[in-house]
Parts: sequence; structure tokens; C-alpha cells
Amino acid sequence: MESTADDDVLNLPRPSWSIHEIAIFGGTSEDDLTLAGNYQTAGEILATYWSQKGPDDGLALPILYNYRHSLELALKWLIRVAARCAVRDGYQGQEDLSPDRVDERLRDLGHNLNKLADCLDRYMKLLKRFGPDNHLDPESLRLLRKLHNEDEWGDAFRYAMIGQGPNARKARPQTQTRAFYDEVNELHRLAILLTHGYSTELSNYEEMQLSGF
Repeated sequence: MESTADDDVLNLPRPSWSIHEIAIFGGTSEDDLTLAGNYQTAGEILATYWSQKGPDDGLALPILYNYRHSLELALKWLIRVAARCAVRDGYQGQEDLSPDRVDERLRDLGHNLNKLADCLDRYMKLLKRFGPDNHLDPESLRLLRKLHNEDEWGDAFRYAMIGQGPNARKARPQTQTRAFYDEVNELHRLAILLTHGYSTELSNYEEMQLSGF
């Protein structure tokens, strides 16, 4: 059936090459760090469009959501790796760092960036050979706490109304005018630091442990 003018308006632009119409995802190699990188890329694409083609105020919340979700997933991946490394380093403290217990703890922490950051910072301090700065840097902690204060439960960037029942309220009751480029650029740099900086350092640390050094 031939496309009509209405179809051209309603449909997404078709890729130039048929092979580009296919998407592949899932499988054993997919983990929280993979998804963190993907959400970071999505945030970057939207933010670049906003800064170069806009401004489009309607993109602000989707941009913040993608970066926030990237940060949350990266923190959870880093926590799991740091816990495994601490156990290999001979950790014998009271907190159970077995994989099942860590996963249970992450489910309890949910979307709370503040508590996730504290958990990662605590686990990194347990590592014996990670170096003198085996903790989250102060600037990263500051930004994570700032983002947490704006979106405590991971819903403020997704919905116009947050909370339930009599506690439901508007996520943004007042119109906001913000220096958005500087704000989102900070989150962009933080996302890169977690998904490429800290993740590389902890991955190298784990590989060193597994190789017997």
C-alpha cells in the first residue's frame, strides 16, 4: 500500500538503510551499567537537541529524568562491584555483603540517590588497595544530594502529580525559571564520571583481585 501524506505526518522518518530499522537489546551482557550508559546517551541526545535546536522547555523534564535514572543505575552497579571487591579483600564486618543481601538492600533503597550514594561511599572505604581516595569525591556527593532533594522518590521528573491519596500534590506548584544549561551540564559530567570513571576503576580493581595480584 502506498503511503499517503497523512502517513508521512504520523510516521517517524524511516532510516536510510533497512539494516538500521533493527534494534538489538537484552542478553547476558546487559546489566545496570549498560542501561546507565544508554539512559545517559538518551539524556545527552535530548540535551544537545535542546541546546542546539531549542530552547524547547518541554524537553527539560525528560532530560533530567534520563540523567537521573542513569545515575541511579550506575550507583547500583558500582555498589554491587564494590561489595564483591570488599568480600575478596577479606571483609568480615557485621554488614552482610553477599550478592543476595546486597540486591535486597538495593531494592530497599529503591530510587533514593542519597542513600545509594552513602552506600557506595561506605563500601568503597572497605577496599584495602583502592588508594588513598577510596570514597566518592565531595563534588559528586554534593550533586547527588542536590538531585535527591529535588526528586526524593524518583517520580518528580516523571509525573505532574506526585504522592497518593490525600498526600498527592503537584510536583512543581510554581513556575520555575532556571539556568538549565549549567544544571544539566553538571549532571552530564557526573553521569560520565560514574559510568566511565568510577566504573573503570572498580572494574580494574576487581580484575586485579581475580588475577591474583
